[in-house]
Amino acid sequence: MGADRAQAYAVTHRNLVALLRDRDEEAITRVVPASPAWTVKDVVGHVTGVAADATGGREFADLNLLDAWRDPGQAARRDALTAAQVDSRRSLSLAEVLEEWAGHCEALVPMLRGDRPFPVPMPFIDSIVVADLAVHAQDVRGALGLPGDRESAGVGIAMAGYAAALGLRLRALGLPALRLSYGGKERIVGHGEPAATIEAERYEIFRALAGRRSTEQIMAMRWTGDPELYLPVIPAYGERTDAIEE
Repeated sequence: MGADRAQAYAVTHRNLVALLRDRDEEAITRVVPASPAWTVKDVVGHVTGVAADATGGREFADLNLLDAWRDPGQAARRDALTAAQVDSRRSLSLAEVLEEWAGHCEALVPMLRGDRPFPVPMPFIDSIVVADLAVHAQDVRGALGLPGDRESAGVGIAMAGYAAALGLRLRALGLPALRLSYGGKERIVGHGEPAATIEAERYEIFRALAGRRSTEQIMAMRWTGDPELYLPVIPAYGERTDAIEE
């Protein structure tokens, strides 16, 4: 599985860099609808910062990403970390950020493959960095109106990770399981018999789980059973009201 994550990260990185090279100033300073506080270049600064922190041995002892959905303190620490990643690179050109990211990738990919340990262990760090990149690569594509890589291994790994995290939220809240149905397949998240089913394209469910679809958009998917129990907890970062069209 480590080789799969390493390959998924490397391919997503390569494809996003190819998409961004030679983009004009208007494109790289365009606001990203999925993360409206950031521009395209800011998103690249964030994913570069994630790679830098993971390979540089940053201490994450006080950060529990899986608990941030219900702990405002953890959410604030997460947001402060991502803000620092972006702010520290705002004065750099896109070319400089991409060069930095490439250097971190040389260290990160062997760690994802399992050839080298991460300097500071963190639960699920290998899955988190792949999922984070897959999500933000799609955010950038959406901002630029250049869809692609929707069936990629990176999206598949991110989908699995976000689905597992939803299962943890459902169990923590004592809610019944939910069936995710896509592409002739299904995935049951949570514990016990599913009380509802949501059916859509895999990409749409992935984006909903990653907080990139509004409550109204999630409601508009094909549901069997009552969606009301699940709407507040499907998005990993809380419900959003603005519709994201990609």
